[in-house]
Amino acid sequence: MIRRSKSFVVASIALILVVVFVYLNFGVIKDIVVGMGYRPSSEMAAIRESLELTNIGSRIFNAVQPELKEKQEFNQRCREIENEDAILGCYTEDKVYVYNIIDAELEGIRELTAAHELLHAVYHRMGDKEKDKWAKILSSVYEDNKDTIGVEIDIYSDDQKMEELYVRVGTEIKKLPDELENHYAEIFKDQDKIVDYYESYISVFREIEKKLEELHGKASELEAEINGKTDEYKTAVANLNAEVGEFNECAKTPNCFSSNYVFNTKRAALVLKQENLSAMYDDINNLINSYNAIVAEYNENVLHGQMLNMTINSSEKVNEF
Repeated sequence: MIRRSKSFVVASIALILVVVFVYLNFGVIKDIVVGMGYRPSSEMAAIRESLELTNIGSRIFNAVQPELKEKQEFNQRCREIENEDAILGCYTEDKVYVYNIIDAELEGIRELTAAHELLHAVYHRMGDKEKDKWAKILSSVYEDNKDTIGVEIDIYSDDQKMEELYVRVGTEIKKLPDELENHYAEIFKDQDKIVDYYESYISVFREIEKKLEELHGKASELEAEINGKTDEYKTAVANLNAEVGEFNECAKTPNCFSSNYVFNTKRAALVLKQENLSAMYDDINNLINSYNAIVAEYNENVLHGQMLNMTINSSEKVNEF
């Protein structure tokens, strides 16, 4: 009969408990082990610090080892097919890559992108039951924030849509249901700060759009006014030419004007009409100059927007001279 000592039994139980613990927490342990080897660049380390991550957020961030990439290498990592859409970052094969956009006008775009891709990694670590739990709440938040999130999210499949909603709600919306706000607080110490990064960079594009709408409205109003005044001017010119013709015919006809007074009075009236037409012509030219200035400003804003879009779109090719 084999007798096992009490210490052997205790050790066996302890070993079993360790195995069970490892099994139940394999994902967390894996993240910790992988994250221990992460050596971020100084820029990425600064981005990580600026996100103010919790212990959980830091663990997952380190595990997916975010890297800043320049255009060529970023495209190799993040662009599976050719397209014209601006891609700021990607989460692929449990790694995060961020397009290294450096532009003073787009302050916060790299921080926002890193947070965005981090939430993709968080979502992929959830079980189906947890995803289903958030799906109902996220759908409700989306209905209340369609203007911010944008209806283009409907192009995604159902599964992709929920993931994208989870990520975008966490980085673009401040006022959230308490349960969801508490959840994001497990990743970010201050989720509002993440949204501030989003609003900081997206506001540049929104200001351009707003300015373009404003200028387009002004240009349309001026165009209508110019067309109206031009038609009025042409009619007045035609009428004046007819009156001048009648006046000249009358001047050639003896005794057509009953007196010099009548002649001078009618002539003065025609001169006044001509002066008024000249003022109307100058007014139209001034309106046209104003219209051209607005069009020039509109085109400058269009070009500004195009340049910013080229900055954030790694697929854009810069012409070489």
